[in-house]
Amino acid sequence: MQFSKTEQTIISVLNDSRYQFIFFSLLLYLVCVFEYKNFVVVKYEYMGFRNHFSFEKAIFSFLLYSVSIFVVFLRSTRFIKGISGLIVAITLMPILIVYQFDELGMSYIAATVLLLMVINLSFKFKLLFFTRIDNRQLPILLLFMIILGIIPFLIAYPINLDPSLFAFGEEIYSVRESIKGMGNIFTGYMLSPLVQVLLPMLAVYGLSQKKIYFTIISIVLSVIIFMMIPQKSIFLGIYVVLFFYFFKDPLRKVSVFLGLVLGLLILGILLTYISDSLIVESLLLRRYFIIPAYLNHVYLEFFDGMQLRYSYSFLSSFFTYPFEVGPTFLIGQEAFGNIETNANNGFMSDAFMNFGYWGLFGFTVLVGLIIKFFDELSIHAKFFGLFFLLLNSLRSSALPTIMLTHGLWLLLVLSFFLLRNSKSRTV
Repeated sequence: MQFSKTEQTIISVLNDSRYQFIFFSLLLYLVCVFEYKNFVVVKYEYMGFRNHFSFEKAIFSFLLYSVSIFVVFLRSTRFIKGISGLIVAITLMPILIVYQFDELGMSYIAATVLLLMVINLSFKFKLLFFTRIDNRQLPILLLFMIILGIIPFLIAYPINLDPSLFAFGEEIYSVRESIKGMGNIFTGYMLSPLVQVLLPMLAVYGLSQKKIYFTIISIVLSVIIFMMIPQKSIFLGIYVVLFFYFFKDPLRKVSVFLGLVLGLLILGILLTYISDSLIVESLLLRRYFIIPAYLNHVYLEFFDGMQLRYSYSFLSSFFTYPFEVGPTFLIGQEAFGNIETNANNGFMSDAFMNFGYWGLFGFTVLVGLIIKFFDELSIHAKFFGLFFLLLNSLRSSALPTIMLTHGLWLLLVLSFFLLRNSKSRTV
């Protein structure tokens, strides 16, 4: 079948992941802005979500977002295009939405734009490469590390066989309460590296080498750990990484992800309208997108003019902490009226809380350099899901916490020695 030049051009555009990303990200932005006003504020204003809408801010936000999504047309690697697309969609978009309904300034917008600028700069790291471990040996090595890592968990925690855990209901929180104090230093530091790095990595190798039993082992062990320590991120993380295994182009992966998010959000809107079932729209729009951006603003309001310098943590020997409870619980009281709520948030608000504006922009540059380091390793696109999990951690945890307990140190080491491809850039 022959196509005219016009038809060929249209087909080429429709198949271009850049245009797919632009379409889904713009549509998602418009739906989220509309639903913030008509769902989040209406249903959850009592939780502190603001409704000081500014038409000027709305126009500015839409224009800035529209310009930002064209970052995928810059000359950069496929990895950076994919990461840039994720940052625009899951970090910048929620910040811009909250900004136009809030009375605060542009600090977090500027920091996110700075992050995009840093990772899209053309400079390269001068890395000294060593011999890389053969691909055929990697699954066995990873499985050996996983077995060693999971033994202390099996010793420290009971396996809860209650199937109601998988409904993600109240049973999860009662089990968490019952296992408090059962762990040790090893389980505290190795939980996230095990479930967000090692197990997903082995699962991806199982698919890529057509040894599906490695993937099945990884999923089964993830489920077992979830039954010991029921956290949603433990159960869902490996499936997210496996989702991003498919498609060769990272930006296409992101576009498909945004399309699915948009579809789920529309489904949630219909469920809210038809049956007043809020769970899908609340979890996806309010919890995943809006709350991290909203907490950024609360942190800025509360800690503006003071710098904690990690006086509540590893620098407590050098600085005096001025409050009786930890900062995340202070924010829980400030944002949600509950001193028992642990309102931890992303690396940006943590950096501002500890070092002010110098910390906010300094840590942003540091995160950008870490991403540039991963880009220099030319890691295959099938592992892109690992970096999606990393970006989600950056939205919800402090950078030192991500480095020490969420497994960034292990991801850096394994990426350099196991995942890198020094012969050709495949991402």
